[in-house]
Order: sequence, then structure tokens, then C-alpha cells
Amino acid sequence: MSFIKRATLYCFRQRFKTIVLFLVLTLLATFMLTGIAVRDAAKGATADVQTAIGGKIMLDLDTDVHMGSGQQNQWGTVYGYNGDLITQEIVDAIGKVDGVVDYNSEDTASYYGAGVDFKYLPAAFGLSYTQYGEASSYTATLSSEKCSKFQSGKYKLVDGRHITPDDKHACLISKELADYNKLSVGDKFKMYSLDSDAISEFEIIGIFDGTEGTSGNALTVDEIPANCGYIDYATMFELWGDELNGYQQLIIYVEDPVSIQNVYDKIAALPELKGKTLKLSIDTEEYDVVSTPLESLQELMSTTIIIISVVSVVILTLLLTIWIRGRKKEIGILLSIGKSKANIILQIFTETFIVAVISFVASIPFSNLIAEQAGAFLVSRVTTGTADLNVQIDAAYLLPLYLIGILLIAIAVIASSWTVVRSNPKDILTKMS
Repeated sequence: MSFIKRATLYCFRQRFKTIVLFLVLTLLATFMLTGIAVRDAAKGATADVQTAIGGKIMLDLDTDVHMGSGQQNQWGTVYGYNGDLITQEIVDAIGKVDGVVDYNSEDTASYYGAGVDFKYLPAAFGLSYTQYGEASSYTATLSSEKCSKFQSGKYKLVDGRHITPDDKHACLISKELADYNKLSVGDKFKMYSLDSDAISEFEIIGIFDGTEGTSGNALTVDEIPANCGYIDYATMFELWGDELNGYQQLIIYVEDPVSIQNVYDKIAALPELKGKTLKLSIDTEEYDVVSTPLESLQELMSTTIIIISVVSVVILTLLLTIWIRGRKKEIGILLSIGKSKANIILQIFTETFIVAVISFVASIPFSNLIAEQAGAFLVSRVTTGTADLNVQIDAAYLLPLYLIGILLIAIAVIASSWTVVRSNPKDILTKMS
């Protein structure tokens, strides 16, 4: 009789031991599957974050060493930057670098406009330092969608579209300001700039929310977030002419943060940047905030899988050792009829593996029940809510589970069968008698 047939018959004959082994293996497989699923989910979430957030390279003015000598005026000493600006030629060259997927420039409070044919939400002090009343600040940008407050989720576009580099005389305003003046997307209004002494007409191309309840006890209209908006850079260049012939900062977006150093080196080598008083730096802070906890979770689950594997070997070894000691008579008979030690060990391995095959399949529904909850719990503890895990278990996990299971069972069977391997058949038969 072959060892496979003997193993099958033993499983049916020893039902209690088979059931106990089934429960133990199912429990261990459930923990193992859950660990693998959570680890892979964390790995997938890291890849998604990597694609969604990408990396950033910052191009800034070198104001540390290129500030001119101070000039006195009625308010004190004023220092001016005397270096290079980020010209459109530089921006165009950077946009062609392989690995760069987008760029943006965001100049906060670069434009102050007084409402010619509309009114701002009132503040405590009703100042009128222009003939049209008080002015509020606007952020000049190439792409409003890439601006910090939209990227962080503080502001959200509720109507219309975002500002793009092709826009001119375009404006985004808050929903509060739009409702206060009964304005909507497509409407136009005029603003007066005291700095340039010019009236410009802007078209409202988008309306955003997120400013509600943030007015507080504002003293001036520009301290009320709802009064502050976004305009395109083209209008700024038109208003200032030769006085403004470049950007003060450029945020360069790289698709893959892992290869950001390579993109950085390509940008640094551009001839358009040679000899310029500009600073280039890498910024992966946003990506690191989200990815670092996820990578920690992957390491945690990998360690957990190793611990589960070790515990599984120990439990199986102890269980099989106890049972093998009670099978001395059976082993002695098999040896007396000419069966080899290897044949007996293969029988014990087959007995365990037959139960494992059924246990591993049975562990899938149990793992599905706890994996999602386990993933959510670990995310709340490890990633502090910076990401969500999509933990799923399917039949694809059976292959690695079976491979790991075969290895662990083999180790446990060999360890528990050591008494059989190291003893002589004559000693076993003598002890049996």
C-alpha cells in the first residue's frame, strides 16, 4: 500500500485528530491570509499615492545672497531682489524635461483689487483708500487646481472650472462673495488696482467653497478669506509690463517620486538655468507624509507574517510530536514490513497536507470577514487616517499560501519525526514490545 493511500485512510480513521488539525490549520491560514492581504493592500495604496501625489521640485529666487542694498523710505528700509526671475523661456524648457508632468506658480496676495461694480463682504473698518473703496488680495497662478488650498482640500471648486496657463482676465471667487453680489460663472466684473492705477475686467470662470465660517473678527476686507480669490498670471504681466517679466517661484510636478532625483539632475543641467540666480530643491514632504506610514504598515505586516510562520511551525511541531509518540506501534509495524523511514515521514507529511488543502480553502471566507476590519484598525493606528486600504482576499492568494504552507508543514513534519529518523528500527520495535 502506498504512503498516499495510508495517509488518506489515516485521516478518515482518526477523525478527531483530523478535525483538530483542520481547525488549527484553518486558524493559522486565516491569520496568514489576512497578513498577506493587508500588506498587499498597503503596497497598492502606496503605489496609488505615488501616482496621485507624485513629487515636487521647487525652483525659487535666491534671495539669500541676491538682495540689493537697503533704501530708506517713510516706512523704513526696503530691500529689493536684484537677481534673475523665472522667465517663460525657463518654464517652457522645464516643461519639456522627461518625467515632468506639470508645473505651477502661485504668488499669494500679488494683486489687490477694489470692486468697481461689486462689493466685498464688509469688515470692522470700512476703509476707502481708493475711489472704489477698500481692496482685497488675489493670488496669481498658472493653474489654480494646483494651488495649495485646493491641493489640501481646504477649498473645493463647486461651479465652473479652474484657471489654466492659457487664461487671461480670468478669476475664481468664493461662493460667499458670489452669493453676496448675486454673481455666477460667466459673469464679468471690474476691479481697480491701486498699484498699477488701472481698471481691469475679469470673467468669473469658477466658484469655490471652503471659506464659510472663517471671517472671524476681521478688521479689513482682505482679512476675510471669502473676499480673496485667484486670477491668472497673464493679466499680471499685462498690468505690470516690463516691471514683471517672470515668476518668483515654480512648482514642478514629477509623476514618480522615486525617480525625482533623476528629473532634478536633468532640470539642473538645462542651459536655460546656467548662471541664473535661482535655487532648485526637491520637495517630497507631501508624499512622505502619506507614504511613510503605509511603508511602515507594510513592514509591520511582513514582520507579522514571519511571526505567524514561526508560530505555525512551533504549534504544528508540538502537535505532530505528541501524535507521533502515540503511533510507535504503527511505525514499528511499518518498519517491520520493510517500509523506509522516508516513506513513513512522507505519509505523515501527506496526512497533514491533505488536511491543509481543505483548511486553506476554508480560511478564505473567514479571512474576508476579518481582513477589512483588521486593515481599517491598522490604518487608524499606524497611518493616522492619511490613507484608506482596499483589503480584498481572493483565490489568487491560495498559491502563495500553499507554497508557504508546504514549506512550513515540511519543516514541522521533519522536526516532529526526528525521533523516527534518528532511531534504529530495532530500537523502535524493542520499545514497542
